[in-house]
Amino acid sequence: MIEQGIREAILAILATLRAELGCDFCAIGLTEAPLLNLRWPVASGQTNERYAGISEKPGRGLSASVLKIGRAMPFSMPELLYSRRLQEYPLLLAEDLRAAYAVPLYFGHSPSGILIAGDRRKRVYRTDERRIVAAAGERIAALLTGLSSAGSM
Repeated sequence: MIEQGIREAILAILATLRAELGCDFCAIGLTEAPLLNLRWPVASGQTNERYAGISEKPGRGLSASVLKIGRAMPFSMPELLYSRRLQEYPLLLAEDLRAAYAVPLYFGHSPSGILIAGDRRKRVYRTDERRIVAAAGERIAALLTGLSSAGSM
């Protein structure tokens, strides 16, 4: 569980990120012990509350791509449709995102969370925009580092 003060700080970072990029949606996903399911506790720009109920199993969707590889990745609806993997990305479906860019959140040496920025229209994230998302991810990871060491995620 994320403390209220940290939650508000994360929401401020997400709102700033949405304004800087001009994107529609930003959220953080965190792995939960003991099964390491990926859940989405904080979001900005959501059209509904379905994101909060989404739980991705390890090895599927964003867990399989961003967390397992430990690198930032772009996502686009046409590519996921073509590869028939769209159903593995329930957050993209729930928020009707057409494009997204996700970065891993590192707590120590391993990725334990994800920051995603997405759009409800076709978009390609430029290099400078990707750097902005990565910097926001580092700020959020720094806020959450105390939580992961306390074992409360």
